[in-house]
Amino acid sequence: MIKYLALLLLSGFYCTSQTPSPVTKIETSYQNCLDKGKNRKACAYKYYIKADSLLNATYKNLKLKLSTQEFSQLKKEHQMWLLKRDIYFKVAYDEVKADKSIVDGSDDFILLYTDKKSQFVLARANVLLNRL
Repeated sequence: MIKYLALLLLSGFYCTSQTPSPVTKIETSYQNCLDKGKNRKACAYKYYIKADSLLNATYKNLKLKLSTQEFSQLKKEHQMWLLKRDIYFKVAYDEVKADKSIVDGSDDFILLYTDKKSQFVLARANVLLNRL
């Protein structure tokens, strides 16, 4: 019985030691940049650019993999996501602006708003990555 438990535990460690996903790599890079404490606004901008680039590349790679009919469905789905994204970005802006402790247009404002946008985009990239 103990042998089976040990085997089960060891197999669990093996399964969790996979290489990090592209999303995890981007998030880790962002956190490392923030941890340096210098020009956090630039860190946030880079985070968004990497997130958006990953989403675009994943979408293009998925397009090559899918049949015409499947891609047509993906395209419709993605257009709906783009509409949701635009709404989410407006809501996220309003949420950050509503925080009276943060000055509109300040580095902290831009950092928080850009972070929210990046997370939303990375969530979509993750959905598409799971289809590859």
